[in-house]
Amino acid sequence: MLYLVGLGIGDEDDISVKGLKACESSDQVFAELYTAMWQGSLSRLEKAIGKKISVLERKDLEEGSARFVKKARKGDITLLVPGDPMTATTHINVLMEAKKSGIPFRIIHSSSILTAIAETGLNLYNFGKTATVVRPEKGYAPTSFYDAGFLNKGQGMHTLFLLDVDMDTGEALRVLLDIEKKKKGKLLDPGTKVVAASKLGLEKGHVEYDKVESLIKKPLKPPAVLIIPGKLHFVELEWLDSL
Repeated sequence: MLYLVGLGIGDEDDISVKGLKACESSDQVFAELYTAMWQGSLSRLEKAIGKKISVLERKDLEEGSARFVKKARKGDITLLVPGDPMTATTHINVLMEAKKSGIPFRIIHSSSILTAIAETGLNLYNFGKTATVVRPEKGYAPTSFYDAGFLNKGQGMHTLFLLDVDMDTGEALRVLLDIEKKKKGKLLDPGTKVVAASKLGLEKGHVEYDKVESLIKKPLKPPAVLIIPGKLHFVELEWLDSL
């Protein structure tokens, strides 16, 4: 049996009772921590389940998913992942390998940034396509995330921008403003009010609603997200104004 278990978006206390039981009953427990930033402690989680957790690298799953899945032929294994296990395509590929190999699996869900953003007071039904802000590099400067925001805005929908795992909100806003200068799509400008959130799921989680020019001066540390609001319901606006 292969167990795919979500760690949640906070720390080691976010794993569910079902997830803990899966770890305790497994012969081996693995974790990947590269698809999202996890804010917990593996050592404390190891004490809770009473066994060692082996950390996998990207190549172990993305290039060696077949080899990894075959471990479940010899006994039960658990793969721990940040957030909810079904939010990254990497994990879907692992499950597809399990299906091809005839290996049974069970998915144990947990909290996700895709629902935790409701802390901002914005209605989840009013969000459009989610996109990830990527840091530009020499020879690689994608803008598809800006385009997603532009399309959402045209439909009056909110846009959730996930950020590179080590990117703060100030850097992400500068990236978006640089693209705005080139595309002139009027997605945002220094005076646009946006939502910045950091460390959701923890007691020190923080949400800000302010102008871009102000948020750039007081960046929130990762893991963080940005939201460009679309058409706001009066209840959403009332909540944002109370932040």
